[in-house]
Amino acid sequence: MTEDLKKRIDRAKELLNTSRHACMATVNEDGSPHNTPFRFLYDPKLEYIFWGSRPDSIHSLNVKRTSKIFVVLYDIKKRGGLYMKCEKAHEIADDELKKALEVHNSFRIKEGSDALEIGYYTGNSPQRMWSAKITNFWVNNVEKDANGHLARDGRDEITAKDLLD
Repeated sequence: MTEDLKKRIDRAKELLNTSRHACMATVNEDGSPHNTPFRFLYDPKLEYIFWGSRPDSIHSLNVKRTSKIFVVLYDIKKRGGLYMKCEKAHEIADDELKKALEVHNSFRIKEGSDALEIGYYTGNSPQRMWSAKITNFWVNNVEKDANGHLARDGRDEITAKDLLD
């Protein structure tokens, strides 16, 4: 692993630990793109992401139809990013909801907020909890020319292990 890639992975780790919001890309029924900011939650093994949303929102309808999303964590001021391809995105319930709520509450407690009860995502509540399996991770790889101008904007694939080490 090059020193440059290690620095970009370290930046991605920092974003994981400090970013509470990300952008989720989905595809509308007509094939047009749809991008939505959301509260970003993930399990300790970086296998799944979670979020709360109304089932009738555009991104939720897109998730129901395609079960695929693409997620980006990025900070323009410090640069660097983490990109995630996810599949099997779906609204969750029962035991899966209990596990996801544990993840959600672990983030809330770290931030000094009270834990949520399961009723926040069930019954007459407008919110539901969603999950998606992370299949790929990338960090951005920008190359500049001799004048400092963007020459190539690419990505290097990494693994969850890279982010957890």
